[in-house]
Amino acid sequence: MRPLYLGVDAGNSKTVALVATADGTVLGWGRAGIGDIYGGYGAERAADEVCAAAGQALRMAGAAPGDVRRAAFRLAGVDWPEDEAFWHGTIGARLGGIGSWSVKNDGFALLPYAGPSRTGVSVVVGTGAAIAARGARGDEFSPSFWIREPLGAVALGFAGFQYVMRAHLGLEPPTTMTAGFLELFGEPEVPELLKSFTRYEAPRPHNALGRASRTVLRLAASGDRAAHRIVQEQAAAVAAYASVAARWVGFDLDEAPIAVVLGGSVLASEHHVFREASIEAIRMRLPHAWLTDEPGPPVEGALLDALAEDGLHLGADVRARVAAPTYPVDLLQT
Repeated sequence: MRPLYLGVDAGNSKTVALVATADGTVLGWGRAGIGDIYGGYGAERAADEVCAAAGQALRMAGAAPGDVRRAAFRLAGVDWPEDEAFWHGTIGARLGGIGSWSVKNDGFALLPYAGPSRTGVSVVVGTGAAIAARGARGDEFSPSFWIREPLGAVALGFAGFQYVMRAHLGLEPPTTMTAGFLELFGEPEVPELLKSFTRYEAPRPHNALGRASRTVLRLAASGDRAAHRIVQEQAAAVAAYASVAARWVGFDLDEAPIAVVLGGSVLASEHHVFREASIEAIRMRLPHAWLTDEPGPPVEGALLDALAEDGLHLGADVRARVAAPTYPVDLLQT
């Protein structure tokens, strides 16, 4: 069999894998659950999910790990050297036979869209936020646990939830988010909504607030001041960490042109308010930033990384073939 390439993207909602030939023709794909070792179910469960997605993709391609020449694993929760070491050991033990592989934080998955050199800053805002940068000399940095405030869909929903509670107590002005949250969660009044998340028996899980991010974005776009302020604050934080990452890998923020790739479900939302706010904030922090075209899914970026790390040229033809498949609707859904 021709040598194959494997790309895996794992986050806090799903893990997706693609298998392709050296010219970018995708032969198989797979999906499994949360692949972040910090995601709440433990490292072994995360390993099960990552290996399950990779195994599905390989089986669909009619291949085995030994047919893979190079793989790129872009995984949420690769934040410290020990995390990377865990994954190298896991991949070697469970997917033995892969020729070689790299393991990086999932923030690096979109850097292949920054241009042929794959240098610049990647900003992914989905369930959570992942930011990464690679400089001209190959230096790499991801703020990771340096990001202390919650960011992403769950954080947007939680901030909206907090405001609704305070508004109900008269501590904040009224907001249309109140009606939006009640409708979304099917509760008649705010006290019932609060109780549904805080009761002793069968409370709603905290991450269910990620569903409310679309409500916050929709109402921010329609002019709700409180929702708009939440979006602006999160966008400003995203831009601040993007500038830290750029500086960390050697970019001169006042002089150097810097490619910035924006991706993830929140930034790609049909309600463009978060993307617009983030672009404005990034341009204030990085005045010479240039934004790339809309990137493909992070898993396609991981696959492109696997090809590039084996010395293959990521020409327009290869990129087009990687982006060509029409996947099942639920493969990439968050």
